[in-house]
Amino acid sequence: MTLEELYREIGGNYQSISERLRKEERIKKFVLLFLKDTSYQTYIQKIKEEETEEAFRAIHTLKGVCMNLSFDELYQVANESTELLRTGNLQKAVKKLPALEKCYEKHIQTICAYADCNGE
Repeated sequence: MTLEELYREIGGNYQSISERLRKEERIKKFVLLFLKDTSYQTYIQKIKEEETEEAFRAIHTLKGVCMNLSFDELYQVANESTELLRTGNLQKAVKKLPALEKCYEKHIQTICAYADCNGE
């Protein structure tokens, strides 16, 4: 799988990221670093603990990471949750969890398929 195919699979914008980072090795580096980002896990934990402010910080971070990587589909889902929490609407954010989880998992699985995570 190429990086361009990865982006197509996850609903990302390869053209945007390639214009910004210019080199495929640089794009690859940051895409692989996404696997180490803990903002999603923090968000899930803080939602379960009903800590709205901390959940907002975590999802806002995830949204920013997705924006910087041109992960457009995940960005959209994270943005919806961010805006709900910005207004303190924890219950509606909780209802968005299945969509966020599905999209996030698709990103992780696709990146792992690209990077051969099980083979490293």
